[in-house]
Amino acid sequence: MTTSIKIAGRAIEILHVEDNFGDAGVMKQVLKKAGFPNRLTNVNTGEAALDFLNRRNAFSAAVQPDVVLLDLKLPGKDGLGVLNEIRQSEVLKNIPVIVLTGSESDLDLDWANRLKANHYVVKPFEVEGYKELTDILRKIWMKTFHKQA
Repeated sequence: MTTSIKIAGRAIEILHVEDNFGDAGVMKQVLKKAGFPNRLTNVNTGEAALDFLNRRNAFSAAVQPDVVLLDLKLPGKDGLGVLNEIRQSEVLKNIPVIVLTGSESDLDLDWANRLKANHYVVKPFEVEGYKELTDILRKIWMKTFHKQA
């Protein structure tokens, strides 16, 4: 599913890898209210994320995302496995990855850092708690927008 809002400037392309439909819906709400142009695409497995990023199978026409929001607990290939493959790929390794997870485990945080996640954000319980994430995404959007100006 892809949603977008139109505001002056280039939209930031966001790939959200999340298997929980409730959390995916919250993210859609959060980004609709974020105040910067974005285009959100959601996939719900690690394998689908890698297919999307590598433009394989059903995603051969996918647009390369500017940022990946990555849950760690996914069916099949988990988020750390996806992050590892992104960082090993010459084509994908520079895409910012924000781990967005319910896990507060020090072990998960340590592995995300070792695999060079750009940020690690624990999912808040309330929609209003997503300010940290939207601030990070706004900074990435500004950087992307200014590169193209």
